[in-house]
Amino acid sequence: MNRLHVQVSALTVSLVSALLWVQPSAAQVVPDGTLPVGERSQVSGDPNAQIDGGARRGGNLFHSFSQFSIPTGGAAYFNNATDVQNIFSRVTSRSVSSIDGVIRANGTANLFLLNPNGILFGSNARLNIGGSFVATTANSINFADQFQYSATNPQTTPLLTVSVPVGLQMGTNPAPIRVQGTGYNLSQGSIFVPITVGKAATGLEVSTGQTLALIGGNLDIQGGVLTAEQGRIELGSVRDGQVDVGDRFALGYSGIQSFGEIHLSQRALVNASNSGVIQVQGGQVSLTDGSLLLIQNQAGQSGGSIAVTASELVDLRGTSLDGSVFGGLESQALGAGSGADLTVKTQRFIVREGAIASAFSYGSGQTGQINVNATDSMQVIGIASSSTLGSLVAAIAVDSSDTGNITLSTSQLRVVDGGSIGTTTVGTGRSGDVTINTSEAIEVIGTNFLRQSNIAAGTVSGEAGRLTIHTEKLRVQAGGTINTVTIGDGSAGSLIINARESIEIDGNGTQFSAPSSVGAFGFRFTTEQPQDPALLAPEAPTGVSGNATITTGMLTMTNGARVDVSNAGTGPAGLLSIRAHSITLNNQAGITASTASGQGGNIQLQVRDTLLLRQISGVSAIAGGTGNGGNIQIDAGAIVAVPNEDSNISANSVNARGGNVTINTSGIFGIQFRPQDTPLSDITATGATSTQQGTVQVNIDRFDPTSGLVQLPSGVVDSSRLIAQGCPADRGDSFVITGRGGLPPRPEQQLDDDAEWDDRELLTVAQQRRRGETDLGMSAQSNETRRPGDSYHSTFKTQNSKLPYIPITEATRWQTISTGEIILVANTENSTMQNSFNAAHNWLNHSTSCQGKQ
Repeated sequence: MNRLHVQVSALTVSLVSALLWVQPSAAQVVPDGTLPVGERSQVSGDPNAQIDGGARRGGNLFHSFSQFSIPTGGAAYFNNATDVQNIFSRVTSRSVSSIDGVIRANGTANLFLLNPNGILFGSNARLNIGGSFVATTANSINFADQFQYSATNPQTTPLLTVSVPVGLQMGTNPAPIRVQGTGYNLSQGSIFVPITVGKAATGLEVSTGQTLALIGGNLDIQGGVLTAEQGRIELGSVRDGQVDVGDRFALGYSGIQSFGEIHLSQRALVNASNSGVIQVQGGQVSLTDGSLLLIQNQAGQSGGSIAVTASELVDLRGTSLDGSVFGGLESQALGAGSGADLTVKTQRFIVREGAIASAFSYGSGQTGQINVNATDSMQVIGIASSSTLGSLVAAIAVDSSDTGNITLSTSQLRVVDGGSIGTTTVGTGRSGDVTINTSEAIEVIGTNFLRQSNIAAGTVSGEAGRLTIHTEKLRVQAGGTINTVTIGDGSAGSLIINARESIEIDGNGTQFSAPSSVGAFGFRFTTEQPQDPALLAPEAPTGVSGNATITTGMLTMTNGARVDVSNAGTGPAGLLSIRAHSITLNNQAGITASTASGQGGNIQLQVRDTLLLRQISGVSAIAGGTGNGGNIQIDAGAIVAVPNEDSNISANSVNARGGNVTINTSGIFGIQFRPQDTPLSDITATGATSTQQGTVQVNIDRFDPTSGLVQLPSGVVDSSRLIAQGCPADRGDSFVITGRGGLPPRPEQQLDDDAEWDDRELLTVAQQRRRGETDLGMSAQSNETRRPGDSYHSTFKTQNSKLPYIPITEATRWQTISTGEIILVANTENSTMQNSFNAAHNWLNHSTSCQGKQ
């Protein structure tokens, strides 16, 4: 019975929810009678409803309805005076507003639609108003003079206001807003061409420069198209609290603690092109099926911004079904003006299945900046199912312009399965800088078809930007790459990596991709890595490689991995500087600054502990063509190789002079200088001829065990002269106490009761009667707690001031008593001091060893 009741209740709720979203067959614009008599809304016509009357207060016009819905093909026409600035309309019953026709108003009035029960915009919904449009499921609109225009608590005789709205007061778990549509009419095809806008898509659109705002509980935009040319689009999903309303209806969420969900699907489009602003605020924000937030600046239009803030998650996923448009966040500059900036603030940020968060320039204007702050994690994953384009966070300039910078801050960053992060200029412009800060780890792993996962700053004919990475751990595996690169006559930028704990690079590329690498180099396309025809890059680069600086605790490279400032074209290699506690190269891994035909680069390694070379690995600055070999300087605690594994340190030149190799180390094992390469592990600086040999200098700081020693005297010292004599009674006998260090004190000196004792054991006192009290009623109290190695200082305090004073008398001889014990005595005539001696002995609690001749 209970189970049946639950099932019936669930079915009832589902049916009611479905009925709430049913499109009306006739206009349902019905006044509610809550406004003052003579100022109530007056509605005429069906399905095109004309709305007259209302309560006018200054530039504000108030309407109140029990129902407000528009059927397909119908209209609701607010016949307001043209000097009205704001129209405030509310729905006070429990009915949902279903809009599938036209909302129209005169002049440039801004229109507010307030319905706490929910609002549905169908695929035929349109706006024909001169001002801004705000649709909200808030309970009330708050004004600057504290007045609230409430839909849940309408006053019988409302005190209306001439003031301006300052906030939307949301109830607890506000109702949703849904926008339906058939999706956008856009095409692109390649990231190297701008988006083409086809026949105007249907949807909600405000006049140029105005604001379109949807603020409610969950927002669900299913193929809907929202447009505000040169204007502002605000999407907000909140659970409760007040959403602030600022100038030009810029909304603020500083007072909101809990946010809802915003979903864009089925090629939904939010478009504020030509310097507009898009702000999206929620708990979870997702864009799927090629859905897009877009600002495309034409001609001389500049600036604008796309800002997405989510307390939990921003998830960008996929492309359009035909793969012609890449979903996500996109800023485009087509003329001389700059592009819009992209900003994402969230806990987790995911870009996957070919989606993008990117800024492009197809003219002479600079792209926008990209800033991401994902406190927990950021992931760029995979490629589109309908194309080979990998998921992308990038700033790309196709023509002669520069790109903006990319700044990413997170705890963990993963770029996997063909995803990419970076800046690129195809023309003569400069690519922007890429700065990545993570508190924990970065992973760049894997390939997908021909696309390697990568983080890069590159150029064809311009100057590549700087790539800077700060992290705790860095892993580059299975074909992933991190680089600044030139593929033409431009210059590669600088690479700076600071991985406090470790860097792990595992080559292990696939048969379709090169091994993993990190560097700043000149790149040449190959059969395994063909270029996109749109790049128009030369067969071989002529530009200059960049410089790379790497600092880490432990650098481990395996399976063909490369740290590289080489140049595969005609230009010179760069400077590679690595500072690490240890460096391990295994199975054909290499640290290289080599060239195909230009001048070899320079390598500087500072290794605190060990540089280990295994299995055909090496450090090389080899020059091909007519270039001279580069220079290698290694400062390492130790350099270790296996003699027969052909692991080398080389500064050779094929057709010119060899370079210079300088090594400073405390030990070098398994590798040595040879004038020519051999199958063994070599250090070489060969040239084209014997007269063009380079130099190899190995400086070994060998340990000298005699260093720091002083000459000791050879004569034997009479030990009796080292101790002051204290009136010995019999020189034929001896008395020996062996201490822990130094010479014993003078015999005539008494024990200092306030002496410092530098030792690892506490000075103890006899505890024969009770803890802390000696046989003579004296207690030992330490002034401090001593750790191993500290000095110990103790102070003895008398607990009974009337105890007899027992003087310490110097012993002059010893004697054997009846028990066989040997005791010290103070004079030779009196041997009756046993009792006094025992008391003093107990107080001192000091063990002695006495030997004597009998």
